[in-house]
Amino acid sequence: MDVFTIGPVMALKLLCGGIEALVKITGDVPPTPPPAVTTPPNMRGMQAEKENIARSNSHQSFAELQKRPRTPSSSSAGSDAIDGVSIKKTHIGSPALVPTQPYIIIGENAEPLNVQHGAITRKFYSKHPPPISMEDYLMRLHKFCPMSTAVYLATSFYIHKLAVDERAIPVTRRNSHRLLLAGLRVAMKALEDLSYPHSRFAKVGGVSESELARLEISFCFLTNFEFKTSKERLLEHAISLKDISSLQGTVNFIPRLSLKTKRKSTIGAQEIVKQDVTADA
Repeated sequence: MDVFTIGPVMALKLLCGGIEALVKITGDVPPTPPPAVTTPPNMRGMQAEKENIARSNSHQSFAELQKRPRTPSSSSAGSDAIDGVSIKKTHIGSPALVPTQPYIIIGENAEPLNVQHGAITRKFYSKHPPPISMEDYLMRLHKFCPMSTAVYLATSFYIHKLAVDERAIPVTRRNSHRLLLAGLRVAMKALEDLSYPHSRFAKVGGVSESELARLEISFCFLTNFEFKTSKERLLEHAISLKDISSLQGTVNFIPRLSLKTKRKSTIGAQEIVKQDVTADA
């Protein structure tokens, strides 16, 4: 099986089946669930870096440094000769101590990372589940903004990584549509040379342009801007999605290709037999 042999519609069906499986497993989760740990797993490194910031260059350190007596140099008194001209040095004294402004550590008074993480994930939730099904929503996007196989598989890979590996956000009926919209937009920009205009994609997705921009930025921060992938990884993910879909029964798309009529000879007569080849889903 090669990832390049998977058609875009088939990849879209795999994406839909994988997200549906996550929704069934997760159930209904409130928009801002209380975190099980103080800091989400994918933000522990940032929290540790924030706590280990050295504050040695504070206002008090600079004030103490300026109060120290200065060691006079050997050339601070007397005179020097420059090109045979004797120049007498004049002691001008030390400059007046001017209180320096304290160094500002960016993010020192920021909210805890778990609070910031909750604010980001809240942007994907809606008050009620959307009236359109996930499959119809994806087919609408594919009809007016068709995308490639890699974009659909990469979107599924990003969302599964957030929900399963990093447990950064649960996938429910109330946030799955916006997660898909933001993931498709980000994957298209990351993998494709060209992308649809922002206004067109927002209109097809059923959100405003500013809302799409917020969803896109929030998705980037959730994934920590890690969008690099490979065909081997996408193929492995596609195989796992196919296994999940076969178990869940969510992928029931069977493309039928109508071939040319084939003439078959019989005793005393000729008849036309149509053959329909069913592709393996």
